[in-house]
Amino acid sequence: MRPEPTATPDPVSSPAVSRRTLLRLSGVLIAGVTATGLAACGAAATTSVTTSAATTSQPASSAASNATASSAAATSAAATTAKASPSSSASASAPPVALVVNGILYWYWGAGYVPGFHKLAADFNKSQQNVVVTDEQPAAQPDYWNKIITLQAGGQGPDVFEINNSSYVNWAHNGSLTDVTSYVNQDKTVSAAMKDTYQSLVDWYTYKGKLMGLPWDFSAGTVNYNLDHFKAAGLTPINDLGKKWDWNMMKEYATKLTQSNGPTTTRSGMWVHNSTENGWYSFCAANGASFFNATLDQCTIASAEAIAGLDFLLGMIKTGISATPTFQSAANKVVPSGGTPFTDGATSMDLEGDWNFTTYEQVKGFTNWDSGIFPYSPTSGKTINTSNLRGIVLNTVSKKKDLAWQWMSYLKSNAVQDQVPLLFGEIPSTKTSAETNYLDPSKGGPPPGRKFLGPDLDATVPLPASDLLNSTDFGNSYSPIMTKAFALQLSASDALNQVQAAVNGLLAAAKH
Repeated sequence: MRPEPTATPDPVSSPAVSRRTLLRLSGVLIAGVTATGLAACGAAATTSVTTSAATTSQPASSAASNATASSAAATSAAATTAKASPSSSASASAPPVALVVNGILYWYWGAGYVPGFHKLAADFNKSQQNVVVTDEQPAAQPDYWNKIITLQAGGQGPDVFEINNSSYVNWAHNGSLTDVTSYVNQDKTVSAAMKDTYQSLVDWYTYKGKLMGLPWDFSAGTVNYNLDHFKAAGLTPINDLGKKWDWNMMKEYATKLTQSNGPTTTRSGMWVHNSTENGWYSFCAANGASFFNATLDQCTIASAEAIAGLDFLLGMIKTGISATPTFQSAANKVVPSGGTPFTDGATSMDLEGDWNFTTYEQVKGFTNWDSGIFPYSPTSGKTINTSNLRGIVLNTVSKKKDLAWQWMSYLKSNAVQDQVPLLFGEIPSTKTSAETNYLDPSKGGPPPGRKFLGPDLDATVPLPASDLLNSTDFGNSYSPIMTKAFALQLSASDALNQVQAAVNGLLAAAKH
């Protein structure tokens, strides 16, 4: 379940302390960091796996092109909800990565990613002769980012690490990521994969004409709906509506699905989060608005298109057909362990991320549900998917970049991208793998309506971010304002004009 909105409402945190501050303190923070200390960093929260490999030399391009992955385990879909726990046996048998001549270190933040990356690392190491990868989940966000920043300042850190799109452009701007354009151009496997990658991901990871990382995967924002509620109200399932599924139809459905006991709402027809990911920003973006200009140095969220989109949503909240913050808070407090307000019947429709699919499947007795795309804007005629576009990047301080590239190339290969839906419950960055595996319920798993999510994937846009701003400061600048808007204390126009002024104030300060 998502937490209720806090100072930073989005589920893609960035450093709690700015890079500039930590780098300024690096003389104190890094003084005791050694190669052995790197292996022990965050040991209590770390899980890792290393499989030994021979040291026979092999050309990097050959190794990258020939790397293959075994098929995903049938039970691997549970990876999205798995809990990280210390792996003392793996850690004890693995020598410090910094001391292994052909060893590289890979970091990622999600506890639910541990089983999947353990499997991929083991498969990779079995296929290699001149490189061995150790994968670790050293900490959750935001500590994950702070660990990398601190270690980078002392010339240490993972060779390769996972990054979210909210942090990517800022880190690329700050010189913390390696330009991998030449690696891509010389690697036939990755070059072909990049041509098959969703264009929105390619565009985002191309920073000022250079690839400062590789698109890895992303998520879909879906309208999940209770089929029993729909049937009782005599409503046609969303996936049978086609282009008729627009905002006006959603409002009509939400009105019919909302239930009240006198003045008290007992079930909301719709549930929308105070978030830029699968939340209020979806209404703005689908209507043709953008948070920033093309060069990311000016906030443009107070456009007429954005105001109209947010006004539509706030109108639904005002009438009670979309869950109010008060209703959301109360519903969250009584949800049984392991469930959500949607699985508990508190709402009939829920705009959520597809990472909840596994959660829904694990709730006993909750089986009659499906998912559809975000409704089409009646103004622009477009749907939207505001998504965290995750990537894999090469650390500038890595002393083993050629070896590290072999691991990056492997992760971008078709054989690995095909496994992303089952291993991580997410969408492969390559379109062929997504269409073949993610959109096929027989391979990607429930719900059956995932086969209709193609327009959502094609309409994917990154979460808003600027290369000039740390995303924590960025989130903190607009979160209190949007909290007031959701509480109906500010109109859509007032809220977005205040957000635009606040963010542009940060941008002006960052330019000087």
